[in-house]
Amino acid sequence: MNQFTKKINPSEPGIETGHEHNPWVAGLIFKMAMIMSIIFAAFYARVHLNDKTEQLAREKARITEEIREKRTEIQTLIAQRETLRSWDNINSKIRQYNLALRSVNPSQVRYMKRFEGQVAAPSYGSDTRVADTSAGTVQSSGAVQ
Repeated sequence: MNQFTKKINPSEPGIETGHEHNPWVAGLIFKMAMIMSIIFAAFYARVHLNDKTEQLAREKARITEEIREKRTEIQTLIAQRETLRSWDNINSKIRQYNLALRSVNPSQVRYMKRFEGQVAAPSYGSDTRVADTSAGTVQSSGAVQ
């Protein structure tokens, strides 16, 4: 370098022309870029997990509501079934459709003994009851229709 003119002489060793370039600046920029990318990735992962958590919470609430509705529907159907199976409802339907049904007379009830796989002749004394529904006649032979 010339002291009088303050001009850089390109012929001097170790001095470059143009802008100065330090190798530690490139390393610093690379490290900063890596740190920023790690921070961005962590931020993105957190936002994505929060979104997924909220989505699953909404789906859980929807499914819970659907289960509650199904349970309510089941309870309603059970109550309706019990109403339809009640003796008062059956009697009203018998009268409404003018069916020729009537209650069983005690003389029509016979008791049967149960054997393994076979049905025995009627007797008086077993726990199983069988009603003879044939026009009010009592069978004297003991055979069951």
